[in-house]
Amino acid sequence: MEREPRSRLFRRCCPRRGGASGKASQLKFPDTPLVLAGALGGPFCIFTLTPLRNALTLASQDASKSAWEIYKCVFSGGFSSGWTGGTTPLIPACPQFCIMGPLFHMLKEALGSVPLAVVCAAIAETMISFGSQTVNSQMAFNQQQRATGGPEVPLSNPFIPYGPGMMVHVCRNVVAMSGIRIFSPICQSLLIRLLHFMGVEMPKGLRQFVGDFVASMGAAVCSAPLNQCYNFAVTSEAYMHGSSSDRFQELCGFLSRSYLKHGPSGEVLGLSPTLARDLMMRCAYVAMLYSLFGFIERSSGGLAQVIRNMQKRRGSDQEEEQPSVGRRATIGVRATA
Repeated sequence: MEREPRSRLFRRCCPRRGGASGKASQLKFPDTPLVLAGALGGPFCIFTLTPLRNALTLASQDASKSAWEIYKCVFSGGFSSGWTGGTTPLIPACPQFCIMGPLFHMLKEALGSVPLAVVCAAIAETMISFGSQTVNSQMAFNQQQRATGGPEVPLSNPFIPYGPGMMVHVCRNVVAMSGIRIFSPICQSLLIRLLHFMGVEMPKGLRQFVGDFVASMGAAVCSAPLNQCYNFAVTSEAYMHGSSSDRFQELCGFLSRSYLKHGPSGEVLGLSPTLARDLMMRCAYVAMLYSLFGFIERSSGGLAQVIRNMQKRRGSDQEEEQPSVGRRATIGVRATA
């Protein structure tokens, strides 16, 4: 019985499982280096970039300061104060980056679609990291409020994987993860063509890093408003205690106040300089986060490949030695006879 033809969009998102042989593809678990890259490299990336993440939280509640002034506020209590709340998302970062790396690769093999794998991985990442990242943002906000004498917000429970701002968190993760997973191969392909046209050679590792960086920058620009909406949601009492319609109005009001210029009568005059500030700060964080993690992930895979090649070479050397030993023993027996 013939199957009904499928649309082009459906074929792209959900290709048929199995090839011409009719064998269904098996679920392929990620290699150990990818798991280790997520479990160890993830916490390293998250903790190292805590000051950039805290700066974005403060920026969501202050549209008047420049980026440099925001970064100064992050370290207002000393150099170590920049890492306020950095240990809270440290432990969840292990499974979080296993979601970004190993689970993504496993879902890509199982679903046969990179976009679907990105969406599923982003939802799983939110379920793991939402609570800890929310507490991290609230701790950074409260530290600044204590310095200025403003009202603080109560800390959420880091073990509860849902709450106000969760849907915004999911959307932000989908857009941010799309950079390195969907658009990075496109950027690398365009870079290869550009280098070929210019007659310039670039090492493969550096080319992949540049592709990841450019793609992450684009994803950072697209996800910046969503990220700031999330930071505003988890540090705003009015949003956290409002109804669904109230929360939607709060977000719309936040975007309007932060990123649009208004005239005396409330008319929109154009874009606010705050938009450029937040885009720059978000690009600095996301590009460094995903590029650093991509470098760790590829380095782990490359190191594992080198180890496998060494083991194969050692095994082949042992196989070559065994027949020669057998021949020498046989010659000795014949001579004795």
